[in-house]
Amino acid sequence: MASKAFRHLWIGQALANMGDIMYIVALISLIHKVSGSPVYLTAVPFVITFSRFISSVIAPLLLNRSQMKSLIAYSQLAKTLLLILFLVIVLFSSGNVWIYLGIASMISFLDGWALPARNAYVPFIVKREELMGANGFLSTVDQTIQFSSWALGGLLLAILNESLLFILVIVLFLISTLYMLKLPVIPSTTLHQKRHWWKQFGEGWSEVSRNKRLKSIFCVYGLESAAGAVWIAAVLYLYVDLVLNRSEAWWGFINSSFFIGLVIASFLVFKRHGLFSGKRSGWLPICMIMTSIVTFLFAWNTAAFTALFLSVLFGAFDQIKTIMLQTYLQESTPPDEMGKVYAAQGALTTLIFGLSSLGVGILLEFTTVQIIFSISAFLLLMTLLPVRSIKKA
Repeated sequence: MASKAFRHLWIGQALANMGDIMYIVALISLIHKVSGSPVYLTAVPFVITFSRFISSVIAPLLLNRSQMKSLIAYSQLAKTLLLILFLVIVLFSSGNVWIYLGIASMISFLDGWALPARNAYVPFIVKREELMGANGFLSTVDQTIQFSSWALGGLLLAILNESLLFILVIVLFLISTLYMLKLPVIPSTTLHQKRHWWKQFGEGWSEVSRNKRLKSIFCVYGLESAAGAVWIAAVLYLYVDLVLNRSEAWWGFINSSFFIGLVIASFLVFKRHGLFSGKRSGWLPICMIMTSIVTFLFAWNTAAFTALFLSVLFGAFDQIKTIMLQTYLQESTPPDEMGKVYAAQGALTTLIFGLSSLGVGILLEFTTVQIIFSISAFLLLMTLLPVRSIKKA
């Protein structure tokens, strides 16, 4: 993990992630100022999610025609150029929300193939025995950046303004691009085309259908995406208001507690990856059971400080489980197919999460927040069934 390539990857990705969050902070603030409408604000996550889903669907075409290094580096460069265009429009136009959302859609579209390429690139530059540690380290960096950047972005927005924050993001993106361009080319990831373009869309899914372990892993991802819809902002806001009877500030406290759990777990896996890697068959079902139990307890708990503790626990066990599943996926997928399998996984989880979020919103009209979280706990418990197949495969 001390290789120069891995160092360039994680530093470049950290800067890109920091820029992504600060860009969303500035975008939401800008759209709110221009439109003053909550409808446009809710359109931001929808546009981002939908664009990433479409991008994940077509990602196999690009992965078949491009080096992973090229996708990682040039997608970041393209995001930088789009953000410069965005800044120019902000500075020299009266402000059109639809133009802002359109450029935001294009930026999110680029993320849809950059992330599968990054995840698929890691096994090529890390030794197999260090793979779980590398995933743990990358998760530690990702979650730490995500946890800190929301607060830092809000603080900088208060001190500066949207335009200056966009300039800072452009600088972060430019430095990130330079690090990505330093990544080595992996010769074995260059593929020759033997299929028509329309058949390449399903190549990742074809590999999943042939691989019993990947089928089981995808079943877990699907169930978890459906269960994870209860943690969206709207549901947590209602939980804080109706169940805990606390102010909006506690919504932020619960989110922060969750991210603290993620960071702690990622760091533990990174530092003690040998312990977790050697006993994955035992740790994985334990994490499944614990996330289910904690979610159920969270649903029916009415004490605010207990909710914070449960949120930390959920974040920790969920992150350990996520890192283990990612390592299983990387070990179970042929190198030439890994990027396309990751693209399929991204399309699956994005689609199910989006539909489930819509379903949760509808269910909230007819039932309580506690019931919604209890359904989530049941879905998480159901992941034990495909997990058994992962261990046997």
